[in-house]
Amino acid sequence: MNKDLRIVILAAGKGTRMNSGLPKVLHKLHEKTLIDYVLDESKLLNPIETILVVGFKKNQVISHTKNRINLKYVTQKEQLGTGHAVLQTEKLLKDKKGHILILYGDVPNIKASSLQPIIENHIINNRDLTLITAEVDNPAGYGRIIRKKNGQLLKIVEEKDCSDNERMIREWNPGIYIFKIPEAFKILNTIKANNASKEYYLTDAIELSQQSNMKIKAIKIENSDEVLGINTIKQLEELES
Repeated sequence: MNKDLRIVILAAGKGTRMNSGLPKVLHKLHEKTLIDYVLDESKLLNPIETILVVGFKKNQVISHTKNRINLKYVTQKEQLGTGHAVLQTEKLLKDKKGHILILYGDVPNIKASSLQPIIENHIINNRDLTLITAEVDNPAGYGRIIRKKNGQLLKIVEEKDCSDNERMIREWNPGIYIFKIPEAFKILNTIKANNASKEYYLTDAIELSQQSNMKIKAIKIENSDEVLGINTIKQLEELES
């Protein structure tokens, strides 16, 4: 068991664009639910515990996963963004030691074998935050990773705010993070909902961590397909084919 690692999987969303009454994470890909892919890979990382953040039709999600060993649940009563979702785990985790890996229940292609070396690198270097990035030919719609000339992370710029040059950058932010405890909650509690959606975004943790002079690094995952999420039935069908 990896005594330094806990995993938080965000699975509270309704998945409005799926046009379905079923929780997004219970949709199936090749006869297996999206959440089961993520839970199976999480298990291979051998964490102390895995926490599932549930919300929309939570009883269905809990019922589907209740036979899993070492799985706990917290409820996000209102879907107020990814930062808010992770904050729901604070009571369970704030007094623990080690690190938290943040994953998503609608990202079925993620692989433990790809995450493991990044997790080890994060823990060995005792970082406060590691951001996992990816590179694709067309990152339209995603926040771009802006690095300094020495390769260090400078900032993340959402596409709508990108300059013409920044829009050409192919490295983007899938939203997968590794946080140290309790630093994670120090940062998450300072995130503000200063956006049109009035939601608390994990993305804001990057800038806030930098302002606090925390130890942070962005590491690119080799296979960008692993971090692509499912947002529509069409995307699900494309993966099926």
